[in-house]
Amino acid sequence: MARYEFRLPDIGEGLAEAEVAKWLVSVGDKVTEDQPVVEMMTDKATVELPSPGTGVVVERLAAEGDVIKTGAVLYVLETDTRIGSGGDEPAIAAVREDTRTESAPAAEAAGVLAPPAVRKLAREMSVDLGMVKGTGPGGRISAEDVKRHSSGGGQTPAKAEPAAGAGRRVKLRGVQKRMAEIMALSARTIPHVTGFHELDAGAFAELAARLRRDAENNGARFPFDTLLVRAAAIALRSHPIFNSSLDEERGEIVMHEDVNVGVATATPDGLIVPVVRNADSLSLGELAAAVDRVTTAAREGKASVSDLQGGTLTISNTGAWRGGLGTSLIKPPEVAIVAFGRIEDRAVVRDGKLVARPVMPMSVTFDHRVIDGEQGLKFALTLRGLIEEPDQLGA
Repeated sequence: MARYEFRLPDIGEGLAEAEVAKWLVSVGDKVTEDQPVVEMMTDKATVELPSPGTGVVVERLAAEGDVIKTGAVLYVLETDTRIGSGGDEPAIAAVREDTRTESAPAAEAAGVLAPPAVRKLAREMSVDLGMVKGTGPGGRISAEDVKRHSSGGGQTPAKAEPAAGAGRRVKLRGVQKRMAEIMALSARTIPHVTGFHELDAGAFAELAARLRRDAENNGARFPFDTLLVRAAAIALRSHPIFNSSLDEERGEIVMHEDVNVGVATATPDGLIVPVVRNADSLSLGELAAAVDRVTTAAREGKASVSDLQGGTLTISNTGAWRGGLGTSLIKPPEVAIVAFGRIEDRAVVRDGKLVARPVMPMSVTFDHRVIDGEQGLKFALTLRGLIEEPDQLGA
């Protein structure tokens, strides 16, 4: 019987590590070629890794919740067939040791274990990571370790007694953990400015309903968000500063050529933002299919890594959850987010008379380091014009 070491492959562009979400087999189980063995979570998505051949799982070198690097051994398979070049036991033992102690790329200081977000936080707070005591596995440094050190509390605090009535604890993992980190970074580093607007959405709602009926008659789907994405894409072409990102390290604004609109989507794992690429160049039918595909994949946990990368602006339709007017956090490195609320009849004045009209609330939130108030207002007015006169959406 040959021993085959299954190493974590490159499961996404630019991703150097992944978390073991769930083992689908136990040690001693026989597996067949292409049988799913383990679920791995990255910052972007969850993927199943299949067995490369038929054999028996004789070792699992990581536990659920462990974060391991690309290239590290996940498990060992005993097989009668030659799958690839196997390794000897010392190599496996070395990987086992590395897996237990290394859970993220090393920081700049030699021997320091800290993920990229923590290294960035340390730079922002002028903290020398070499002086910080890590409280995580293998001495890994967390954001709380950096903050505690910065405030003068370099020693690990005494463990607090559980409070009366303390509830069940659920660990942040995978996509949800990454979103929590991104939102914390956004709130901490970006000066948000939000403008609030109320739009007459009568014609817009009628157009959306007609396009949905036409699509259903042809056996297709037309998500309501399609027209919101179209309006955002057109407005981005007219106001390219909104289609940019901020490179803080180089002190540069990056003006993007592609218009890639992210659609905030509620999923069982938390908020996910799949991206519709080149949204400004798609026909309305192509755009509807793209919006439907990426949002459905996100809700079902099947979004690919590429589906979740490269957005240049995010839209959030809280109206789908009966939401009204509110603010949103920008998803860095983007510089703006647009939120739309539920369309409801409101009393408004038209031609000197009080009438009921369908009104949709909209908020435009932008990064004030990149966009000024006048630019923010002009972008919002462009969006308003597109929604109140939707014939411009090319339908």
